[in-house]
Amino acid sequence: MTDLRLIQYFEVVYRLLSFSKAAEELHLTHSAVTRAIKTLEEAWNTPLFYRTTRSVVPTEAGERLYPRAVELLAFSATVMRETVSGDRELKIIGGPIAYDILLPTVINAYREVAPRTRVRADVMAPHAAVEEMVQRRADVVIFNMSTLQAMPHAGRLRFHEVMTEAFVMLFRPNHPIIDMDNRFESLLSFPWAFPGYLDYLDGQLPEGMAEALVNAEAPQYTLYSPTACMNLSMMSDVLTIVPISLAQANLETGRLAAKRLPGIPDYRVGIGFRREAEKEPHIRDLLGCVDSVARTLGRANSQQLKRLL
Repeated sequence: MTDLRLIQYFEVVYRLLSFSKAAEELHLTHSAVTRAIKTLEEAWNTPLFYRTTRSVVPTEAGERLYPRAVELLAFSATVMRETVSGDRELKIIGGPIAYDILLPTVINAYREVAPRTRVRADVMAPHAAVEEMVQRRADVVIFNMSTLQAMPHAGRLRFHEVMTEAFVMLFRPNHPIIDMDNRFESLLSFPWAFPGYLDYLDGQLPEGMAEALVNAEAPQYTLYSPTACMNLSMMSDVLTIVPISLAQANLETGRLAAKRLPGIPDYRVGIGFRREAEKEPHIRDLLGCVDSVARTLGRANSQQLKRLL
């Protein structure tokens, strides 16, 4: 069995493309790092680097090993931490819209079934998030389902559609739009704010709507947070769209009013995980909580939408 330290030394040499810099980072001598890589190459009977006096270049075998090495080292660190502490850490990465819809309620439910599991949730762009999961630096990703399905490495992951959310158009009370028709061209006479990562709408809008957005140079504001978009609409004439569940509290208090906007596709909340991870208890428990929360939210959203029709 290959010593895990050899994999660690390989990862550092590959990342820095230098035996000298790798030795400095690892607090070893240059010769010790050189011997370690040679030992690994001899054990596997394949060269991992081309060496010259001026450069270190990975071979094809080295290129194939690197992502697996990162994955193995990350998994090893997780195993050590969980063995020593007895606790688990669940790492989630997602987008701001999906998080705001699901995450607080899901974590509250998850606490009941996994009280000793720590949860860390980060936000990052979809491509980066999926790469984190492939490299085993994350357990679960939560995004729009269309975004997940378009991601690279999809064959190594499993995606589960959790729920769909209708978008509603939001505006402040007494906004001039209340007395206007719902033709999209008329609505574009006001500035718009779109939340989060809404690039998935490209190619899914009804004929003419995408062109109208381009012609109006809309949206004028693309904000990271759905909450920020709603706050902007409360204090100005800016219009926004957010999923119905995120708007519900502001609609009930009268801080915002809403209309249905025909043609905007639903937001499909999806969860992604490595195919083998579904058997892991903490992942299975999380998926159960997500499904339960999604059913409850779905019923509440249906009632809210009926009041807007």
